[in-house]
Amino acid sequence: MTMRVALWGPLPPPAGGVTRWVRNYLDAAPTAGIEADVIDTSPGGQTIDPTSRFRPARVVRALDALVALRRVLARRPPDVVHLCTTLFWAAGRDGLAIELCRRAGVPAVLHLHLSPQIIAWHRALPWPARQAVRAMLGRAAAIITLSQELQTYIQDLLPAGCVVRIPNLVDIGGFHPAAPRPPARSLRVLFVGLVTPQKGVIELARAVLAIDGVTLVIAGPRGAGSEERRLDDALGDLARQGRLELLGEVPEEAMPAAYRAADIFCLPSHGEGLPNALLEAMASGLPCVVTPVGAVPEVIEGEGGRVALAVAPADEAALRSALLSLRDDPSLRAQLGEAARRRAVRRYAPGAVMAQYAALYAELAARR
Repeated sequence: MTMRVALWGPLPPPAGGVTRWVRNYLDAAPTAGIEADVIDTSPGGQTIDPTSRFRPARVVRALDALVALRRVLARRPPDVVHLCTTLFWAAGRDGLAIELCRRAGVPAVLHLHLSPQIIAWHRALPWPARQAVRAMLGRAAAIITLSQELQTYIQDLLPAGCVVRIPNLVDIGGFHPAAPRPPARSLRVLFVGLVTPQKGVIELARAVLAIDGVTLVIAGPRGAGSEERRLDDALGDLARQGRLELLGEVPEEAMPAAYRAADIFCLPSHGEGLPNALLEAMASGLPCVVTPVGAVPEVIEGEGGRVALAVAPADEAALRSALLSLRDDPSLRAQLGEAARRRAVRRYAPGAVMAQYAALYAELAARR
């Protein structure tokens, strides 16, 4: 039986975590018996805004998306509407979308794509605004989170609500380990993501600078912020030694090759939801060094032992020690890389994750 889903989310451009999730979802949907139509909510343009600031153009885009959703519901109502969101300014837009679905008798799934950011944002709101957001969340038929932390927080807000945790998926066919190659004179440590101090790039650059025989490779767009001078200084020291490669924003189709050209993956972020880059690195069989933030501990811990080295956020010394241990121990690199690949295949393969979405949709459709 085919399940018809209206997917409310951003299409490229811009690049980013939610957009990448939409692409992965659409690629995997047919094999899971899901027929998905997308209602594009992307604001347009190439700029990535990690703070999700309010902009007038976004209001216009939100109204367009709401009109498109209303047309879909009136023309041929789907079995489920799957709403991707990061909340913040868009909470009002998402609340209107949920209300349209309720009036059409179609269950709305609200998929929250950030974790610590959402919790901190909601706690900082004035009491009336916190209650309004809580009421909006309570009107969704189900809420999907990426981390246990956020699932617990939302469940406490909505004791009677349906709050489930479903991870992101990764294309384990496209992202796969590299063929064996001769030992390199300089190991390549790959960072993938928005290049900002909040992602731990300053600590990473300084840690790599202190280790001989290691080159830092950065794949991702540069973020704007108040600490740009410190970031420039840290990266500049590496560049002067010829141990820095800035790839910029790499096209999606070229990312698998970027992982295969690396020896180690490092994401020393100060805060995350469930980073797609980590799942892609694991599927690529790379040993990983990460910080235990957001859903990262749930990814790297569990059955079969450790699949990555974890260091505290902003701990430059610990980060340097972890990278040094991987530089000096090829067997440890191989062990962690193989374990990471096995876990990616078992937990985050498209079939495994899409089956969880399909089961949730079927449950909600049956209630309807």
